[in-house]
Amino acid sequence: MRKLFLIILIGALFVLPTMASAQGSVTLSSVNVQLWPEYDQPSMLVLIDIELPATTLLPVKLTFHIPSDANLVAVATSASDGTLLNALFEGPTPADGAQAFTVTMDSAKAHFEYYQPLKINGKNRNYSYLWNGDYAVKAFGIRVLEPVDTTSLSTAPLLGAAVEGDGVKYYPSHAIELASGEQFTLDLQYVKTSSALVQPEGVQPSAPVDENTPGRISLNNSLPWIIGGIGAVLVVVGLAYYWQSTRSSSKKIRRRVRVSKESVEDSEATYCPQCGTRAKSNDRFCRVCGGRIRHQEE
Repeated sequence: MRKLFLIILIGALFVLPTMASAQGSVTLSSVNVQLWPEYDQPSMLVLIDIELPATTLLPVKLTFHIPSDANLVAVATSASDGTLLNALFEGPTPADGAQAFTVTMDSAKAHFEYYQPLKINGKNRNYSYLWNGDYAVKAFGIRVLEPVDTTSLSTAPLLGAAVEGDGVKYYPSHAIELASGEQFTLDLQYVKTSSALVQPEGVQPSAPVDENTPGRISLNNSLPWIIGGIGAVLVVVGLAYYWQSTRSSSKKIRRRVRVSKESVEDSEATYCPQCGTRAKSNDRFCRVCGGRIRHQEE
């Protein structure tokens, strides 16, 4: 029995270092970084999508570092159909002048977002992005969204030519390979003539809407009926109130007005801009279509 215990203990001593080294030697299949300056806040929104090789044994815990002044707002994993699902994660906590958080990946893809302050001096904006080399990456790419009312934009290293999509411009990079511990820095400078933010395009009617539009009710024609209906309702309400007051004149009734929690939540409800599904206050992604939930204050 004692010999068996010693054999198990020795085996564990060999296995544990092997597991630790395997965790440290994880290689990411791809990392795609998107920088959205002054998108829905006067700061930089950083979106990062990572993908593991198909041979990775899941689940696996991965730890990433973000700047100390970053505000982590979303961590998600991708379902088999590509839908983003809010993921449980640990952190972020201070770590060597930065912040670290750990996410348990039960699928090959993950996504996280954070906001970081911009350096704003009049019309000039400056920002520096850093990938600190937490893991080796087979294909690392980055692209920058051009903000509204931008007159000039430059990056170091230089990115590719602008590509238009969804009514905005992006500046993409070529994919590069990074070793574990190898850092990548992108310095961004641009000139912006206003404080306008990038907002989704509003839904516009296909033709001018007037009183002749099918299905539209003319207020001028309906106004007399509306006034008459309101008057009738007021008469009925007055009679009902008088009848009720005569019945309860000898009783004292105390009523407490309660504002239900549901009514407050309804007034502050948030909906998915893609499919219109109602989202919870802490959701970052739609539970139906996986679209990103936009909040006024992150």
